[in-house]
Amino acid sequence: MHIAVCDDNIADRKQTERLLGRQSDRFFKETGERLYIDSYGNVEAFLRYPQMYDGLFIDMTTSTPTGFEIVKLLLDAGVVRPIILCVSTIDYRKEYEESGLDIPNLMFIDKPIRVAELTSTMDEIRKIKGDPIPTLELRGKEGAFYAKNDDIVYARKKGAEVIVQIADGRTITLIDDIYNFYDQCVIFPQICPVNDNAIININHIKKVGFGKVTMDDDENFRISLSYRNAISEAREIVKNLNNKSDS
Repeated sequence: MHIAVCDDNIADRKQTERLLGRQSDRFFKETGERLYIDSYGNVEAFLRYPQMYDGLFIDMTTSTPTGFEIVKLLLDAGVVRPIILCVSTIDYRKEYEESGLDIPNLMFIDKPIRVAELTSTMDEIRKIKGDPIPTLELRGKEGAFYAKNDDIVYARKKGAEVIVQIADGRTITLIDDIYNFYDQCVIFPQICPVNDNAIININHIKKVGFGKVTMDDDENFRISLSYRNAISEAREIVKNLNNKSDS
């Protein structure tokens, strides 16, 4: 989820960023989704690509256009996602009431921003956006890749790196630990360990033999004794999740 903050008060802007950072941690624990936060101190840069954001927090008070005028510019630019006016020295609610406009995607939050109110606001933004597809950012030497669904086929430790095989044939090299990477893959219940150096996606298994699993690209992995039940357990978890979604 992408969030923008446009605030000409540097201290307030930094505080909003920090609070949104905590919301990002909460979202990741709940859904595996992170918040990507862009911060602006001037209107020109903010208005360059406003349609890309899922929520826009605004409080511009020291120069024109001010907050509510910016809202109208966003509407003219075709923004339909939630616009949140952060009320400080300007009474944006009064300005909106006096304007006679009907802006269904406009929201308000008071400064100083309280965690409970921001949590409620972010939950509403998430609800409006819809249930996100669990996505894991893989930032490797080759650049960033956003893995969804069954994109990850398997990953293996190679020295101080983790080599991730993607379903489209590419490989991504991460400077990471295999255990840490597996923790990040918690949003993908179909991924499980097979030994201390490798994790696999059960939906890409071609066949399972005695002490060995073959993936659909014919890559073989040894199944260590301590992980002998991991594949069947992952299959059971996925089956139960699918049954819940069908009911």
